[in-house]
Amino acid sequence: MSRRATRSWVGALGALCLSSCGGSDGAGDVALEVMDLDPNSGAATVVVESITADSQGRLYVADRVTGNLWQIDAQKASKAVVAEILARQINDMPAVKPDPAGMVFDARGDLLIASAFAEVLRVAAADLNAASPGRARTFATGVAGANALVLDGQGNLYVSGGATGNIYRVGPDGGEAEMFAKIDSFTRSVPPDGFMQTVVANGLALDASGALLVADTARGAIWKIAIDSDGKAAAPTQMIASPMLEGIDGISFDPAGMLWGAVNEQNEIVTIAGGKVNMMFKNDSNGPLEYPSAIVFAGGSGYVVNLDRPRRDNFAADGTTSLDGVGASIVTVPDAAPSAAPATSTPSTPTVVPNSSGY
Repeated sequence: MSRRATRSWVGALGALCLSSCGGSDGAGDVALEVMDLDPNSGAATVVVESITADSQGRLYVADRVTGNLWQIDAQKASKAVVAEILARQINDMPAVKPDPAGMVFDARGDLLIASAFAEVLRVAAADLNAASPGRARTFATGVAGANALVLDGQGNLYVSGGATGNIYRVGPDGGEAEMFAKIDSFTRSVPPDGFMQTVVANGLALDASGALLVADTARGAIWKIAIDSDGKAAAPTQMIASPMLEGIDGISFDPAGMLWGAVNEQNEIVTIAGGKVNMMFKNDSNGPLEYPSAIVFAGGSGYVVNLDRPRRDNFAADGTTSLDGVGASIVTVPDAAPSAAPATSTPSTPTVVPNSSGY
């Protein structure tokens, strides 16, 4: 879409926020800018699940439909194809899509991408080129359900395994992944259609102590896995659980050390601090949050990518699609660390200015 309009979502917030919602005065009343990635809105001609940034603050998303990897200029609201991820024959299936998910840059500037091939793919820094787009190639294998990625200071890559509950670890040179930890299985029925959510190992982040945090989409929880001096994982412990986290997907720390989360099925952006979940932004199916699945901080702002699935609060008015709103898109949010707020406070009521998308 190329429409430009300013629309308030105050009314939507009032209708959707229950007394159990948290909030924060830290975000204030702000304008959230949206970059449209799908000119056909909810028709899913573009599908993006993850977003990352390089050392220069440039944004990257991968389109599941075409396999194109886009470099995003957030200031100009423009995109350019810098690499491609090709479909592949797997067993008797000749054209399996890579379905790119979590992405992260390593210290060399190479881009690592989780894929439905049960692999982590890599695009070398030199191949991220708009003039001559490179190709993603295998970096690590043996990561069934590969979803989110995070790197530690030694270059070890951690990979979440979605509904498998597995957490894998891969060394700096790639190769066959090792089992690192596991989150127990769980299934939750998602209203109103009873979709069975089974993803227990989704978004990943490393906290200041070096512990691995795992977003549990099905339970609405975040797990903490301490790592000892020998690199071994302690048993996962539940750091926090809340109905406000049902659908928690991507998680990320901002520059001030505040943990943020994208809560996909509830069209929410939250912060987690002091054992509480604080509502920052929430809306109905008209966006700007439309099944938000990942968040990254770069260049003084936070950026959220919308996967735009018809589920729970992101069902369109027809109750069966996600045709409301802008579709696959990138939403800009403030990255200033908010103060913790009581669970009964009211979330911010921003406006949105459209300008051109874990299960």
